[in-house]
This record gives sequence, C-alpha cells and structure tokens, in this order.
Amino acid sequence: MRVGRRVKARVGLGWLLVLPACAALAAVLALGVPIGSPLLRVEAPTPGAVVGPEGLEVMVRFTDEGRVAPETFRVLLNGADVTESFTTGENGSVGRLHSLLDGENRLRAEVFGRSRLAPWLLVEEGHEIRVTHRRPLDLDRG
Repeated sequence: MRVGRRVKARVGLGWLLVLPACAALAAVLALGVPIGSPLLRVEAPTPGAVVGPEGLEVMVRFTDEGRVAPETFRVLLNGADVTESFTTGENGSVGRLHSLLDGENRLRAEVFGRSRLAPWLLVEEGHEIRVTHRRPLDLDRG
C-alpha cells in the first residue's frame, strides 16, 4: 500500500507544477503577447515621420522566414485594408501609399506565424506606427 501512496503523491506534485505553467501560457496568449522572437519588423517609415505628396513608402521585413506565413500579411491604413498596394515575398513586403489623410495617420502591419516556444501555436503579430501627412501650403486644393 505504501508504494501506491508514493506514486499518487508524485503524480499530484507533478500536476501542481504543470498547472501554473499552463495558466501562465494561457494568460500570455489572452493578452496577445508574442511568444518567442518577433515575426516582423517595420523598417520604414519611422514612427512620427512627416510625409509629403510623394506618398508613404513602407518596408516590412519578416524576421524568421521559416515561421512566418507570408500569405497572411495585411496592412491597414487608418483601419482600411490597403494590402493590395504591396508586393509580398518570403522575406518581407514593400509598397507605397498615396491615400493619406491630412494630419495623423495610423499604419498597422500584421502577420501570422508559428511561435518559437510553442511551434504548434499559430500567433498573430502586429505593429502600429503613426505618421503625419502634410501637404505643401502652396498646393492648389480646388
């Protein structure tokens, strides 16, 4: 009988160690925190950039090609999907946007990929950058 009690005690102790780890992983996923290294990096524009009539050049690099699903890449400008303006490959995406509003604009790049720490999980990662669009004062707006 004593052997049976020891086995039950060890199994019970094992669950006490596993449950907090599972709870921590669930909390991280619920908060949307990326697990492992980042999936993408916005190289251009820089946050707070001032853009003129030439438009906004956007360059996004996928940091780990093996984990990123490029077909899930999406770009939003002020909430509108402008992904069709981009050329996307295995290592990143590039595009130029001309439909900016006067003043502050929000650019968001998103992609899905496999988590480095939990490869069975598909996670979404997004980066948001704010830029300012200013037209020249002498531009005829009529």
